[in-house]
Amino acid sequence: MSQNLYLTRYAWKTPLFPNYQPKQDLDIILVIPAFKESQLLSALDSINDCIEPNGSVLILVVVNEAEQGEKEETEINKKCIEQLAGYQSRYELLLAYQKLPTKKAGVGLARKIGMDEAVRFFDKVHKDGIIACYDADCLCEPNYLKEIQYHFSDHHARAGIVFYEHRLDGEYKKEIIQYETYLRYYIDALRYSGYPYAHQTLGSCIIVRSSTYQAQGGMNTRKAGEDFYFLNKVIPVGGFVEINSTTVYPSDRLSDRVPFGTGKAIGQLVEDDRTYSVYNPKSFEDLKVFFSQTTTFWNNERFELPGSIEQFLDDKVKSEIDGIRKQTTSFPSFQKRFFHWFDAFKILKYIHFARDHWYENVHLKEAMHWLGNEHKGIVSDDEETQLKNLRFHDRKGLTINQTDPSPL
Repeated sequence: MSQNLYLTRYAWKTPLFPNYQPKQDLDIILVIPAFKESQLLSALDSINDCIEPNGSVLILVVVNEAEQGEKEETEINKKCIEQLAGYQSRYELLLAYQKLPTKKAGVGLARKIGMDEAVRFFDKVHKDGIIACYDADCLCEPNYLKEIQYHFSDHHARAGIVFYEHRLDGEYKKEIIQYETYLRYYIDALRYSGYPYAHQTLGSCIIVRSSTYQAQGGMNTRKAGEDFYFLNKVIPVGGFVEINSTTVYPSDRLSDRVPFGTGKAIGQLVEDDRTYSVYNPKSFEDLKVFFSQTTTFWNNERFELPGSIEQFLDDKVKSEIDGIRKQTTSFPSFQKRFFHWFDAFKILKYIHFARDHWYENVHLKEAMHWLGNEHKGIVSDDEETQLKNLRFHDRKGLTINQTDPSPL
């Protein structure tokens, strides 16, 4: 039997469960990294309340900490493990405790270790199964597992993202409303600009086939933002689905466990007691002008760029576009390669450049009024109502994304 190249070269070298033999009908593996976690039992209860899909489901929890971590972290983790020892799970549950290299310790590495182990399990039963990322402080709707399985019953589906709504019943309700509104504003503004791969990138909502995960080199080991960088590689491959028919409910709590993200943003809002400021809509308007000229670029016609784009790309833009055109034989392939070059990461770098040199951030309220000109009925003087309007639009305004392997 030939060896699995990914497992041989790129996976975490030490298997968590080398002697474990998965069930032959294993279909979904949920990978849950847990660090200093107090809400894991609630997360597991939510999964165990899910309607059973066809085939077996495995929950893989990776309790982790740095090799040279704080004593408090170890104590919290040990308490979490003790609680799990007597937990009665409806679905098969495996628990691993990992000490991570201090320089790399974080959610990215913990998630990678769990996902790599999922690849090993599916490899043992010769199946291209579904790996679902989940977080230890999340809840989900009862149809979560069924809807994942349903959408991946289409063999074209390679990866996806589950719809999310932060819980609004906690201490930081005001702050989480602003933060989630910002997240949705950013993606909807990208969609307005014409960027074809604009999707939310929450780690707790990522779904991916084992083969796709391997083909894209697995999860990266960043301490935060691992979800953004992973999906930036995966989404353009094609076969990406938005699963809007079920919901993951991330926590709204304040947290210092990662250098940025929800918990960090909530902490800053609480500390500053200010109105959330966001990227200026003018940046997205300039992107729209830029992206609308791909036909012009392909035809090698004269073009003019907005000043912010031209300064950001400096003198490289013409040579880059000429290079892409020479490497492609049709407009669809040119367009696809163009957006591989000017991808989500480059867009974010541009947005930051424009913020620093061209367009100052604006208050969230101003940005939402701009977005409301594009999507009627979203804006409301009541921030919670406005967020709910935005959620409704994001869930209903877009159908499940195409699973055509070549969306461009």
